[in-house]
Amino acid sequence: MSTLHIVNCSPTAADTLSSLRRVINLDDGILLTGDGVYLGLQQDNGLTQPLHALKPDVTARGLLTQWPTTIPLLDHAGYVSLCIEHEKALNWSGA
Repeated sequence: MSTLHIVNCSPTAADTLSSLRRVINLDDGILLTGDGVYLGLQQDNGLTQPLHALKPDVTARGLLTQWPTTIPLLDHAGYVSLCIEHEKALNWSGA
């Protein structure tokens, strides 16, 4: 059963990245939203699962010009489609 991990907090908040690495499976996906989009700028994040990011959140943080082309940017309809592709979703909101 695949899980979509929705990361909406800074990758450094509450050890989000290390916790995510411990529980994620090979067939899972990752969606970066809110401050979670900063994870997309970390080239050596140790994740092999596909990353996606919410374009309005990348744009709101002024990161669009430096955004890696390897991480697709989604609109809200794309967000919904990605959620449908996975059996369940897990929200990483930090503490």
